[in-house]
Amino acid sequence: MVEYAVIFPALSEEPAIWQALADTLAAEAAEAGEPAEADARRVQRLAGGDEAALQELFDKWKRPLLGFFYRSLGSRADAEDLTLEVFVRLHRSAARYEPAARFSTYLFHIAHNLLLNELRRRRRKPAQPAAPAAFDYLAGGEGDSARRLAELEEVFQRALERLPEKYRTPLLLVKQQQLDYPAAAAALRLTENALRVLVHRGRQLLKTEMEALS
Repeated sequence: MVEYAVIFPALSEEPAIWQALADTLAAEAAEAGEPAEADARRVQRLAGGDEAALQELFDKWKRPLLGFFYRSLGSRADAEDLTLEVFVRLHRSAARYEPAARFSTYLFHIAHNLLLNELRRRRRKPAQPAAPAAFDYLAGGEGDSARRLAELEEVFQRALERLPEKYRTPLLLVKQQQLDYPAAAAALRLTENALRVLVHRGRQLLKTEMEALS
């Protein structure tokens, strides 16, 4: 079972939320202690028919992908479905992967395309908004303190969902997933300067939305 309370900490301030998410991912990366080319070698193994390589990639990248999709869509079920679909597509395209591109860039380009497809589907058939109780699992406890944490997490998620996708996705890739600007720009097929403008504007809009909802 996915430990969402670990992936999505409930904190009171927007910068602190981003920092907590970044710290989680940084700690996982440090624990892995792998060279940058390790994932490229796994994809090459996968292309050669080594299914164990797909499991290794899944174990390493499932949590960042879950975080990206959940923050974008606000649905645990959709986040899990899309995360699995990323690996299905990775499996299909392994033979076409070019190691010249960073694996994280390649992976989140797939994720971004799937996200856009899901957002288009939602516009055709809008989903019902999640009830506040849907966020209770994030608090991981009982009493007033736990309820307050869940409320703060809900405000953050709702503010994030209000952002236009063109601002939300760049913000998530840079601030949550800790992709550097060149990698995130490559994943989104943007120039680095254009990405910086979108991230800056996204942070401003997120802060405004959180203040309005608080």
